[in-house]
Amino acid sequence: MKLNKWLPIIFLLITWYIPRQTAPGAYLENFLILRWITFILIPVIFICFLIYRLRTNTKIYVANIILPMVILFGAIIFSGLINQSSLLEIVFTILIYLRYPLLFIVFLNMDIDKDVLSSFLKVFLFLVIIQIPEVFYRFFVMGIRWDHISWTLGPWGTFDLGVYMLYATAIMVANALILRIKLSHFILILFLILCFFLVAPMGEIKSFIFFTPVVAGLVIYNCFKKKITKKKLYIAIGLIMVIFIGFIFSLNLYEKVFPESGELEKIGSMLNLREEGRVGRISVPIDIITKTEIGFSNFLIGWGPGSSLAGEYLADRGKIFEFTRYKAQLAETFVDIGIIGMFAYFWLLISLILRLRKHIRVEDDKTYIFLNHAVIGMWLFYAILGPIYDLVWRHDSPNFIFFFLTAALYNRYRNIKNENFTYQ
Repeated sequence: MKLNKWLPIIFLLITWYIPRQTAPGAYLENFLILRWITFILIPVIFICFLIYRLRTNTKIYVANIILPMVILFGAIIFSGLINQSSLLEIVFTILIYLRYPLLFIVFLNMDIDKDVLSSFLKVFLFLVIIQIPEVFYRFFVMGIRWDHISWTLGPWGTFDLGVYMLYATAIMVANALILRIKLSHFILILFLILCFFLVAPMGEIKSFIFFTPVVAGLVIYNCFKKKITKKKLYIAIGLIMVIFIGFIFSLNLYEKVFPESGELEKIGSMLNLREEGRVGRISVPIDIITKTEIGFSNFLIGWGPGSSLAGEYLADRGKIFEFTRYKAQLAETFVDIGIIGMFAYFWLLISLILRLRKHIRVEDDKTYIFLNHAVIGMWLFYAILGPIYDLVWRHDSPNFIFFFLTAALYNRYRNIKNENFTYQ
């Protein structure tokens, strides 16, 4: 069994099915340790990888994210010491932000070729597509809606489903515009995108409804930057029309599925800008900065690792719950490790996209070109759109697929340059 082929797929299945099934009422609710399975598994994989490379005296590629990783690590440690956080809270916070960059380094040193990518993408898209009949059955036949709309993803698995559908849409849009596809294939893509927009209001997946048009728009724009053909133009028009129709249909269906929410007179009511006069998830970071007393040290390094945690497993409820009941990534990162830690993580993400832009300039293989455009769309969600709305840097669903595909593109770029390429 080739490790480079099966490890990504096995890890995908683990992150897909196990953590959410530990929620209350799910099948693994009595095995809470499995909720944090990647917090255990990734360090073990990285340590085994490191020992093997050191014992075999094999070069380790660390890419251009190593410096922001070191600064982020230092910011967490320093914040923990200054704020007298517990060791467990410090370690847990380190793993929240650094476990997937560590796994990224592991994948960066593996041989991820086209066959590996093809197998991974097929499994990923298959897992997303089979969610459609499951959700339809539970909604139309069983009358289930909201967070329990997917049985296999477990209670409160709608966040993950929204991320998977958004990532799948980015992949399919880029695939349709870059690769030669048959008409039947294109019709299937349009049908699946419409199905995603139908699934979203059934599970109240608002992030998919509002962010997918933006992500897809960026993917379409990037696909048109080099060459415009009549066929590509027709495909783009078809995609834009379907996404627009799906967006409007989702808004209308949302009112019917959740009549208790009232009419959607303002988009902000769906995005939870405000609710009953309280702080909403998008406005949390601004409200924390402008409406609370923040010392200079709090601004720089936060209130300490663990300040964003809900308190069920590690400690008492964190400082963030004095400000809001919502969980948004930017707010949690700011409270945990301040502006320095937030800057370090954004530096890491900017380093990734800068290398992706270098890769696309020298790439001539359409498979990697379409994947590059898709991953840049994912980056927009992961780095910009998602953090203002939910915990995209903490959960496994946004992290694993993004970092794995990014590592595959890094590997490709290194191979294009030369076999002995060293990342700066």
